[in-house]
Amino acid sequence: MAPAHAHEPPDALSDARSAAAVLWSEDFENGLGGWTVNTQTGAVSWQLTSTGNTGGFTPGPLQSTTGYPGGSWIVADSDEQGTAGVAENTTITSPPITGLDTVPFMLLRFEQSFRQLNNDITQVEVSSDGGNDWTVFPVNGDVPGNQSTPGAPVSETVLLNISSALNGGSGDIRIRFHWLSFEGFTYSWQVDDIALLTVEANDLRLISATYADWSPDEPDFNGLAYTIYPIDELRELKFKAVVVNNGSQPQTNVRLKADIDGPGTNDVILYSAPIMLSPGAVDSLYITGYTPVAALGTYLLQLSVVQDEPEALPDDNGTVMRFEVQVDRFARDENAMQGDRDNGTDPYELGNWYHIRSSDHTLYAIEVALSARTDPGTLISASLYDEELELLMSTDEHEVLAGELNLQGQHEFITLPLVAPMPLDADNDYFVAVTHYGGTEEVWTATSGTSAPQSSLIFDGGSGQWFYVTVTPMVRMNFDPAASVMDGSAAPLGLMATPTLFDDHTTMRFELPAASPVRWELHDAVGRLVRSGDAGRMAPGAHAIELPAGDLAPGVHAFTLIDGERRSTIRIVRNGAR
Repeated sequence: MAPAHAHEPPDALSDARSAAAVLWSEDFENGLGGWTVNTQTGAVSWQLTSTGNTGGFTPGPLQSTTGYPGGSWIVADSDEQGTAGVAENTTITSPPITGLDTVPFMLLRFEQSFRQLNNDITQVEVSSDGGNDWTVFPVNGDVPGNQSTPGAPVSETVLLNISSALNGGSGDIRIRFHWLSFEGFTYSWQVDDIALLTVEANDLRLISATYADWSPDEPDFNGLAYTIYPIDELRELKFKAVVVNNGSQPQTNVRLKADIDGPGTNDVILYSAPIMLSPGAVDSLYITGYTPVAALGTYLLQLSVVQDEPEALPDDNGTVMRFEVQVDRFARDENAMQGDRDNGTDPYELGNWYHIRSSDHTLYAIEVALSARTDPGTLISASLYDEELELLMSTDEHEVLAGELNLQGQHEFITLPLVAPMPLDADNDYFVAVTHYGGTEEVWTATSGTSAPQSSLIFDGGSGQWFYVTVTPMVRMNFDPAASVMDGSAAPLGLMATPTLFDDHTTMRFELPAASPVRWELHDAVGRLVRSGDAGRMAPGAHAIELPAGDLAPGVHAFTLIDGERRSTIRIVRNGAR
């Protein structure tokens, strides 16, 4: 969880292979071999291990080339050694690496497993003068909170171009791995099979690519990378790629190539403006000004970097991406559960921002995917907010069934109809979120893909604050009228609370089909009656009862409206923050 005004660290540079010759290597099979540990703060220190970490949600022992089982590697293990609230700062530095002063260009490769909590920092630092000056190379900046590197504990191979740190060649190179955690008692970073490699003459590598280049500096969420667009919401694609020259020679006429294979007339090849890329240099390439012709179906995007020189290692020059255009769905997740998140025993709301361009949309339902760690029988709901995060409309409560839950790779969604369909205004941002009322019964929302800072949020009922998350909750918009509750299946009296999670007060809204006496009761989480009221005889039509928080204890409460013989109950949550 990160504060809603913070920024993410830079992306990691990772790669799955390198065919270059090895100049120097370390696999820790003979111990630390001259590597030195320096711990400035906290109890976490780099250490040699053959078992790794196994507790909590840590990934487990590092399955590297020479690691587990049977081998040794190094680990900074905050899960084992850390203390909550105590900052951690520890480094492990190689012995002098000599005899490479005639090698001006070099790659550093290592295998790793890392799990992020919130804002842990992992970086590799390289010195070309025996440890006096250091060049910093951040890694793992793209690993979201409460997530691990892909495939963990199977190792991920990271490849860094460290030529910029060598100053044309060095006879005394030092490599340092640096772990920093400001919170303490987080997870771990495991490292093994470190090597320095030669470079090819001509070798570009695509570090990252996207078809929607959005940043928190933009005024709205129009430019986000949506994975499902409603057909009248398809918008300009803004391609961006980050490329590095891992070769020893300048690369000329370097361009981003976008090969688009879409339905209808949407087959096209686009190129960015060309640049020249010096050895070791990193730069960005852009293609803008292209909007597909609106057509239903799947769009496959092959993004690659090309140059005039013959590419020595083409396998890492491209990637394939996809999105869909449908009639009535709007989504940002990748349609298969990759992870999940909850908020402990505290209430929470978790969801995504969307930008509506068309004026012809009415939202009928919100779709939510939950993971198998959710307790069947738990109640959830969902809500729609405007761009000021003011509640517009909620859904009725839904009791979660075991058959609605997801394992890794699955995509079962629960459709939660709004109490009343909600027309959406053009050129506006809207936020949709799933609600869990807290308590011992757990609700784990499925996540899929990553979210840019500020674009996916969680409301923490314990603190009463919004935070942003960097995983994408599987929470979608549904514009299908068939999902509406206007078939008479709505809860009795149409009872709803605005807002469901509240600080000072909430308003209970309902509608009477005929004149009748009305009274209400409020029970706490264990069923004790804490308040009641008699509104007297009320006329048919819409009514509202304001419920002040007063001395109401934080937590879940059940509000029951009684209209003659009929009863309608919903759950509301008093925030923990006063």
